[in-house]
Amino acid sequence: REREYAEVEKRIHSLLERETDFVAAMATVACELHHTFGHFHWTGFYRSFTEEGQGHGSLVIGPYQGSHGCLRIPFGKGVCGAAAGERRTQLVRDVHAFPGHIACSSETLSEID
Repeated sequence: REREYAEVEKRIHSLLERETDFVAAMATVACELHHTFGHFHWTGFYRSFTEEGQGHGSLVIGPYQGSHGCLRIPFGKGVCGAAAGERRTQLVRDVHAFPGHIACSSETLSEID
């Protein structure tokens, strides 16, 4: 697997060599990862936002590949919201065992956020 990761990283660097638009870059990375790793169900990005006048933030869906994702996720809710709220990666092998799991897709069984 490490070799496959190194190869996809090389392709991504090559694809993004002169790209300056971060949305185009996110879309390209999501596409490349999703199509390289056939077992990925949903591959993409959420963008962090804090609404003016509100103290809490939320995640808003960004470029992705796969089935629909949740459009907005409050910090601290579900796996993605926990990752954003705690500012650390979440590795969840069974999302159904995760407290406060949000089922954006019933087909998703595990997540890395």
